[in-house]
Amino acid sequence: MKKINLFVFAAHHLSGNIAAQRFKSLLKYLDPAKYRVFVFAREPASAMVEVTAPPHTDITVFPLPGRCVGSESSATASLLTLAAAFMRPLPFLLADGHAHTRPWFVHALAEANRLCAEKLVAGERCVAIGTYSPVDALVAAAALAGKHRIGCLQDFRDGLVFEPLGKPGWPRKWMRKLIEGRVVAASNLVTSVSRPLVDDFQRRYPGKATAVLPNGYDPADFASLDNDVEGSTRAAAILAREVPAHALLIGHFGRIGASDGSASKSLDYLVDALNESTEASANRHLMFVGELTEAELASLQRASFSVSVLGPVERTLALQLMKRCDKLLLLTGSRASCATGKLFEYLAAGACIVCVSGVRNEATAILAQTGTGQTVLTSAGASGGDALRGALSSSGTGARHDIAAYSRVAQAGMLDRWISNMVQP
Repeated sequence: MKKINLFVFAAHHLSGNIAAQRFKSLLKYLDPAKYRVFVFAREPASAMVEVTAPPHTDITVFPLPGRCVGSESSATASLLTLAAAFMRPLPFLLADGHAHTRPWFVHALAEANRLCAEKLVAGERCVAIGTYSPVDALVAAAALAGKHRIGCLQDFRDGLVFEPLGKPGWPRKWMRKLIEGRVVAASNLVTSVSRPLVDDFQRRYPGKATAVLPNGYDPADFASLDNDVEGSTRAAAILAREVPAHALLIGHFGRIGASDGSASKSLDYLVDALNESTEASANRHLMFVGELTEAELASLQRASFSVSVLGPVERTLALQLMKRCDKLLLLTGSRASCATGKLFEYLAAGACIVCVSGVRNEATAILAQTGTGQTVLTSAGASGGDALRGALSSSGTGARHDIAAYSRVAQAGMLDRWISNMVQP
């Protein structure tokens, strides 16, 4: 049987951030006898990063140069991406220009176009997948699908229009709506990380096929921790240095306000609540692993309880530390669609999760559904402070339920069914 070729535009694939894991850990569970996968990524920031595919897979990764739309890009580059969304032949025309001035999506499409043409001539089936963010990947997938008339799946990890994470302002909002409409129009299926986001797509694009593709955890990442002697030794040394003896260890991993500014208010609420009762906090230690903003660091400096800030560490070490926590802390803000990737690694790590949030959202719904933790809303005031201090005690929160739906293995099965339906004659 001839293989199905997947052309996956995933600019962050080679970065270390948790967003990169969304498709990186998903694609490797597709059947290599059925799928041949080409991933078009940006060059890693460090030359020390080795570009390798997981064993026993048919995955080729292309690390490509060029800028993407975002904080690093000029207005001219952003306008070029907008133009490409409406004039899909444009990126292919730009492929003959000077290589050092091409945007990333032009490099990606030059490679994808050549390979896709070869596979179609050989009678094989092809599907383009765009993974946001950045928006360049969605534009590239739409352009490839339009040129070769192949299936297209557009995955919105975060909302481009619904609760966007980008900079505010009506020109940017207007541009997001225009680009979103164009890349959605080119798709056979739109997926996103949470039910509120998918419901919004269904409302604004009636008749367009949509589905929830949640973030998830990779069972292989956690299975490998037992054999990671070096990582285990490093984690033990860090905890011996940072955590007081016999303290209940509460860990927070990843960014807070750098991803969602409203989540920083939940950190302020946490600090104020724990400061109110020094006695109740005597046997607790909070450990923050990951990038924090200056304002968040200032908030933690107000803490009258035991706390340490490690800063970013490599992912395998973060998982080793996560497995050693008695409680795991999740801080979300006012976004109803929030279902951050760290939540699913928390689920797999197994410790009770305590969420402080501005609203009931997708993350809090998952905690309730899986029985893996409890939520305190910042609007609860003093009673919420009491509840938070109680939640961060040594007692449990009840029976856990099955979390298999959030495993990358189960999700790869969903993706396989969607793609198989897409390429049916």
